[in-house]
Amino acid sequence: MEPSLTTGCPLIVLNPAANRGNMQRHRELARKKAIEEQAEYIETGRVGEAEERARQAASEGRAVIVVGGDGSIHEVVNGLLASGKRVPLGIVAAGSGNDFAWRTLQLSQDLAEALERAFHGTLTSVDAGQVNGRYFANAFSLGLDADISVAAHSLNRWPFMSGMRLYYGATLKQLLFGYHHCPWLAFQLDECEWREMSRYVLLAVSNGPTYGGGFRINPTADHTDGWFNLCTIDYTPLLRALRLLPVVQKGEHASLPEVNFFQVKKVRIESQLPVHIQMDGETSCAQSYQAEILPRALLIRV
Repeated sequence: MEPSLTTGCPLIVLNPAANRGNMQRHRELARKKAIEEQAEYIETGRVGEAEERARQAASEGRAVIVVGGDGSIHEVVNGLLASGKRVPLGIVAAGSGNDFAWRTLQLSQDLAEALERAFHGTLTSVDAGQVNGRYFANAFSLGLDADISVAAHSLNRWPFMSGMRLYYGATLKQLLFGYHHCPWLAFQLDECEWREMSRYVLLAVSNGPTYGGGFRINPTADHTDGWFNLCTIDYTPLLRALRLLPVVQKGEHASLPEVNFFQVKKVRIESQLPVHIQMDGETSCAQSYQAEILPRALLIRV
């Protein structure tokens, strides 16, 4: 990837549908900041637009500031990394989970301060990942938690469902009604031998310690060390899984017999049947996946 070089005015990309559409204050402050910083301000109107605009801006050597939730950040990260240019990224979190912004990067939850840091914070090199040609910043996983992400999208339409309530509700829904879909997986870590097909509750790979609105799936993960942290949870009866849920949420699952942790740079995964995957909360479905770490691929203001 080319070294960072910024020319021209920064680009602010705001998703007006983030935060359940309650973006008026974000809009007012972002527009004011755009005038102060002589930045271009746009609002997205469709899926994929943030990715396209970020790719174009990066190709022109312009810094990008995203104001939105995990989906908007996911799009912008894909646009930046697809451009082949390494330009500064500023993030103002406005979603229901915000794991990457608030828990991995420790960005401010105060809107005005977050905007200031998005323009003038310290530049930090941060790892990213690639799965089947797509990029992610914080985490990808498959199994029960990817099904939970699918459920969370359906529950998100209810006004009282947001943040931890949304993800905890989606988790309980899948545990009670979708647990029988836990997949049979085989996987290969780096260039080692394949681990034979077995049934798992989930397989989660992350750069940061949390996902899903605060679940500490890989509590020791470091987003700057050039390694993926990987957690697998073996299939276990439903009642046992229900007891494990709060333990995993708090990141206290290292000693559980069903749990294994690994550090890897590449992982290949095969499933008996097509299985959901989530990358930074965005979902898709396939039968095989190949992932690799991209050390220091992102340049983020923190």
